[in-house]
Amino acid sequence: MGSGGRTPDYLAVFIGGFGDVMLGCLSRLEAAFPGFLPGAAHATAYYHWDGGGLGVFRDRCDRIAEDLERMRRELPDVPMVLIGHSYGGSCAVEVARRQAPCPAPLCLLTIDAVARRQKNSRPESVDWWGNSYLGEGGGFMDAVPRMGGRWGHCSGADVNLSFSGFREDRAGHPYCHRRPGPMLYESPSEEERSLYEEAAFWLRGALGR
Repeated sequence: MGSGGRTPDYLAVFIGGFGDVMLGCLSRLEAAFPGFLPGAAHATAYYHWDGGGLGVFRDRCDRIAEDLERMRRELPDVPMVLIGHSYGGSCAVEVARRQAPCPAPLCLLTIDAVARRQKNSRPESVDWWGNSYLGEGGGFMDAVPRMGGRWGHCSGADVNLSFSGFREDRAGHPYCHRRPGPMLYESPSEEERSLYEEAAFWLRGALGR
């Protein structure tokens, strides 16, 4: 994690899901991440939810939680935005749940989270939680997240955005589980803000801007 040699104004940590090692669903977003706020220095980090083992035996939430807790203790005044997709979304919630009390503000963004092992209850450490998910459609490949245990609407989240796989994103492609970008950067209706916009709004408050 780096920010050009200076202390970042905020941290953005991405946690990819089951197929991210092969498909790069979320790692590509981390690599091209533009930041939430113009003029604010940020640093990013990427984790795979189980360390690259494809989740055959167990997840690696413990290791990620320990890393992020250390980062937050070293940078107690620096807000962190934790962004997880698919199994990475449920892992992000579990990582947040395992954080010790710390002054560093924490924002959680989950994109079509999937899991049967982890609970989707709100972690105490989270200051704001935005959740987006595919509420319908998705095609044949959507059977994978359905079998894995899609969370869908999370009652503990501050905002839930439901997308339809029967509608197209700005690029003209149907919303689907394997492409988390549109469910991060776009909103399902004109009346709602995207997760990206919601996180930017939260960050302005956390940074006093």
